[in-house]
Amino acid sequence: MILDNKTKKYFKIILLLLIISSIIYGKPSDKIKFNSNEVTKLEYDFFTKIDKGITNDIELHYDGFIIASGITDETEFKLYREKLNEIRNLAKIELTQYINEGAYEFGKRLLSWIYEKGILKKYFETATLFQDMIYKGEYNCLTSSILYSLLYTEFGYKVKGILTSNHAFCVVYTERGNIDVETTVAKGFDPGTKEIRNTGASTIITFVPRQNYNNRNEVDILTLIATLYPNSISLRKIERDLEKQLTMAKKAYYLSPNTKIYKDNLVNAFNRAALDCIKKTQYDEAYQYLGEALIFDNSSAMTKNNIIHYYNAIGTAYLRKKDFPNAIQIYKKGLMDIGENANVLEKNLKVSYYNYAVSEYNSRRYNNAYTISEEALKLFPNDRDFIRLQTSIPK
Repeated sequence: MILDNKTKKYFKIILLLLIISSIIYGKPSDKIKFNSNEVTKLEYDFFTKIDKGITNDIELHYDGFIIASGITDETEFKLYREKLNEIRNLAKIELTQYINEGAYEFGKRLLSWIYEKGILKKYFETATLFQDMIYKGEYNCLTSSILYSLLYTEFGYKVKGILTSNHAFCVVYTERGNIDVETTVAKGFDPGTKEIRNTGASTIITFVPRQNYNNRNEVDILTLIATLYPNSISLRKIERDLEKQLTMAKKAYYLSPNTKIYKDNLVNAFNRAALDCIKKTQYDEAYQYLGEALIFDNSSAMTKNNIIHYYNAIGTAYLRKKDFPNAIQIYKKGLMDIGENANVLEKNLKVSYYNYAVSEYNSRRYNNAYTISEEALKLFPNDRDFIRLQTSIPK
């Protein structure tokens, strides 16, 4: 059976897919490749440092806060970096004298200071970009957590981010144990404790309740910064731009390759892009996306189902054109690639064989019809349709 060039190309892709899904990777660039139109020079330099393992450099973290917020023009970046350095320098001038009071008291003081200086002014759930905070003082749980983490680290103390399904905050490591910090409020240090102040005329009690969060995940600063990418999709108005969403997912994964949610987001993004290509009959691109999805999760049921859909879409297109030989080849390859539990491919393979045999029978090419049904019976033993067809073929 002769295959057209397009079909042969699909089979080469399949073989490549089987090979790449078993490779062991090390650094992010072993898996993630950016096209030239996906990153600016500023981003390229930033991701190159990440790739080289320069992940504990606080200057890189400050850079990442700005870059992941979408500031990729070098002139604009320098302007924002100067604004950020002004905050850092002011903190050093006014807070260095309190370093020796300990991690707990300093952590409380730092949070209050950020609000007293008007750096954080107004909470908006959608204020997820660095530039909103710098120019308008608008912030959300993510940007406030990133800023607090960076400044607290600047003074030599240990802090981690906490991500839940819908919230971000910090945890600091102090002489009194691990302390949560709700960075969205000035009195959010160690929530669940009361702060009592006597002003002489009255006693003021401040209390921020402790929250019980499900799926609490402790993360590093780069993972907090990585979260800026998926969080800003709606703000960048790319909800329907699957290519740009994929780029954002790649960048988030690059910063935090060991975080499950960013791996899952990336696999989902590859699958969405693949389905869009299948819809547009761009089959080469679709399978490339599906192959990349398998690199990050070779056991994904979603990717497997979409590979089945990929084969079925091509096979159905051949069936509509009554190109039964190529339909048969596609469905066979799909079954070889997927293995078990691809019932729709098996069903349509049978349909392709049967329609092919009947077509040859109706054209009175009886020998061909018999050979085709014989071949089908090897795959579908004792199938009544093919047995009945064979018995009706003139000898």
